[in-house]
Amino acid sequence: MNKILCLLACLFAGASNATIITADFKTEADLPYCCSSAGALVYEGLNTSVGVGFELTEVNFISNFSDWDGGLVYIDLDPSTNIVTLSAQDDWDFEIFNALISNIVFDAGEVITGLSWISGNLTDIGISELLSFTANSISISYDVGDGNDFFEFNQTQARFQIETAAIAVPTPSTVLLLGLGLIGLALRRRAIS
Repeated sequence: MNKILCLLACLFAGASNATIITADFKTEADLPYCCSSAGALVYEGLNTSVGVGFELTEVNFISNFSDWDGGLVYIDLDPSTNIVTLSAQDDWDFEIFNALISNIVFDAGEVITGLSWISGNLTDIGISELLSFTANSISISYDVGDGNDFFEFNQTQARFQIETAAIAVPTPSTVLLLGLGLIGLALRRRAIS
């Protein structure tokens, strides 16, 4: 039994912490409840390298069909800590705001297992952020809800922690060792019977 446990430990050993190398970044700010929105104010950067500085800024403008003012929130993802910082650049009023990071690519096999709030709030009325994630994406949203007043960005930052776990991928030599160990155990059992 100890040999089998040892072989299984070898099979799943050697996983290292991976870092995020690229991702798609997007923000959407809108006033859908009060103002007959023709579409959100959108900033987006696709296949963006993650490193020093902000990954999404005003240069990533995509569309503004409703002609909203403001709504600019920078995104920074620190690949060494997996901390996401949202940084509001103005104080205009909105009813919803979404920050999305998707198609996250790690330098080794890894998946997202959690997303949590660390500090700060982008809104002047302290709306609780809605957090969700998949294996390779996260979503951070603020929404006042239909029938409620708007919020204003407060020109501050909010920070969030992405939690990850390595995917154990056995190497061919480890699989070979495991197979030989299991064959040896089977032959030993056969010889004893």
